Amino acid sequence: MSEQIPPSIKHLKRPYQSHASGEDHSDGNWLVSYADMMTLLVGFFVILLSFSKIDDEVFEKFKEVVAKEFGGSYQVPYGELGDRIKKILEKQGVANQFAVKQTPLGVEISFLGAVFFDTGSADIKPEAQSLMNTLLPVLKQEAGQFQVIVEGHTDDVPVGNKSRFLNNWELSGIRASKVIGLFEQYGFTKSVLTSVGYADGRPLFPNRNASGDPLEENQAKNRRVVIKLIHQGEGLMGKPEEKGKT
Repeated sequence: MSEQIPPSIKHLKRPYQSHASGEDHSDGNWLVSYADMMTLLVGFFVILLSFSKIDDEVFEKFKEVVAKEFGGSYQVPYGELGDRIKKILEKQGVANQFAVKQTPLGVEISFLGAVFFDTGSADIKPEAQSLMNTLLPVLKQEAGQFQVIVEGHTDDVPVGNKSRFLNNWELSGIRASKVIGLFEQYGFTKSVLTSVGYADGRPLFPNRNASGDPLEENQAKNRRVVIKLIHQGEGLMGKPEEKGKT
């Protein structure tokens, strides 16, 4: 029985049919076209990736999710360094006055302000100097891989009229600079050091309740010094300039 072709499509030709042999190549040629398209798409995304900057923090979170989804294990980057820092600080008797946090970009060490400074002062306490003399040799070993950012934070109480500081901005900035000075004294180069004062602009907890009364415990926690070890090239303050460039 001959194949019946509807009159409405008799004028259409079968794709990829050789007029000489009558051979139909439609089953193979579409695969070639599809493969060419996929190759072009891959090349396109490779070009996009080459112009982009990977967010390490987001990428690490993605790795953690994937590892858990497939039943694998995920190790926090720089976890070993964070553990070493914790042990050193615990031996120095400041176990309740610091927090060490590992992030995809490095390690953050937060100290309550009282560890380094008396209220309203920017003079480093002798015990804080002793603490840093123990901690700095460990951090020095990582100097080639990390930038060091020291943040100074205050509560929302204005400096007194008799203070030598104009305001909390100046107080927090000078405190951060004093701590950065310890790193420089220990041989850290200026190109990996950054100090910044935030005053009371970034509190961890509310300084006051809804009635405006001070929350002294929260204020004490907001008065802090934060030391951040950020992997080179991923610093929050930008990558250090190469030598010879301005």
